[in-house]
Amino acid sequence: MRRLPRILRSTPVRLALMLVVLFTLVNGATLGGAYLQLAASTRAQIRASLEAEMAGFDVTATPAALATLVRARARAADPADSVYLFLGDDGRRAGNADAIIRGDRAKLVPAGPDRQLSDAGYEQEVRRLSSGWLILAESLAPLDDLRRTFLTLLGLSLGPTALLSLGLGTLIARRSARRVARIERTLAALASGDLAARYAGDHRADDDLARIGQSVNRMAERQEAATEALRQVSSDIAHDLRTPLQRISVTLADLRARLGPDHEAAHLAEAAGDEADRATGVFRALLHIAQIEGGGPAQHFSPLDLTEVAAEMAELYEPAAEEAGVALHVAPAHGPVTVLGDRDLIAQALANLIENALRHAGGGAEVHIAVSPDRALTVEDTGPGIPEAERDRVLRRLYRLERSRTTPGNGLGLALVAAIAQVHDARLELTDATPGLRVRLEFPEPVGAGTSG
Repeated sequence: MRRLPRILRSTPVRLALMLVVLFTLVNGATLGGAYLQLAASTRAQIRASLEAEMAGFDVTATPAALATLVRARARAADPADSVYLFLGDDGRRAGNADAIIRGDRAKLVPAGPDRQLSDAGYEQEVRRLSSGWLILAESLAPLDDLRRTFLTLLGLSLGPTALLSLGLGTLIARRSARRVARIERTLAALASGDLAARYAGDHRADDDLARIGQSVNRMAERQEAATEALRQVSSDIAHDLRTPLQRISVTLADLRARLGPDHEAAHLAEAAGDEADRATGVFRALLHIAQIEGGGPAQHFSPLDLTEVAAEMAELYEPAAEEAGVALHVAPAHGPVTVLGDRDLIAQALANLIENALRHAGGGAEVHIAVSPDRALTVEDTGPGIPEAERDRVLRRLYRLERSRTTPGNGLGLALVAAIAQVHDARLELTDATPGLRVRLEFPEPVGAGTSG
């Protein structure tokens, strides 16, 4: 039942419904036109029959003679089919029904309980004579029969067509829905960073969905190759430049030592050494991210308690928070919350989030750390936060907000958190804490484990 709305929204079912509606309109218009013509012809025949019957009466006869003639005709006719009635001005009544005259129309009523009239109504011919009223009426039951016949034809022609169209549309839709779902899962995996994901479709099929799946695979292959090449280039550059930069740092440290603290060039050597150390840190972080994105740490995952990691990191950063004038709070634990992952990497991600909050929240701010039973790790601060348009960009490497360029950092802290989240298949969300920033890292449920907490 939960899949029914999805099937009803599918293109094959919609096309089937459109065809059924179109067929209904065309068939209804065709049968409706035929019915109207036949109904008009039938009514005209009834009218002609009444006029012929009226012409067969001698309207100049005396009331007694006319009543006798009407009585003879009425005796042989069923009032449910034909009505013959004479209402004389002298009170004389003859016929197989009775009537109440209203203007030039007569309201027919049964002449007795065993002389019931037609439920379909009558076509009437009412004539005023010098001696009374002569009323002839023919039942419209043939029109009712004609209407029922056409409705039956319409139902018999539309019913099987609608059922067959919807049945075939539903079967096609279910088959297409399974293939579309596989394409969606592949795209979702690619969007989450799993560039090895591929659409495993039916290779025998040669339709639009098969071509879309093949296009998705080609796109994924090119994206994986380009990403891998970029990752390899970044790793090679970082690896090749790390050693020269470290040598520069050592050389500048030696130069500072030889110049002495009072030399006029000592501060320049110290500044150059700081920049070299900063560059070394950037390349070290880039190498770390490349190693994580390579998927190597996933081979060493093991169960760990997320609340224990949060408590340890909060205790480690309490002195730094006091020095920065920031109040660091840890929400009470709800018990062990088990996730599958690399303890050091998760601790590194939490450390980066705490450092980011301490660095940008400002003095007097508060930082809250919490672990929820749904395996979510949250770090929230009361600082200026990050504009919504910038939240995806800050997860990129070396990207920094304009206001953060004067503060220490290299723009890799949140990028490293994103890489750690990706390798753990965790969902990383940056939202507004009103005020401040809320970072939520939600880990998947360990395979074969129940709900934690």
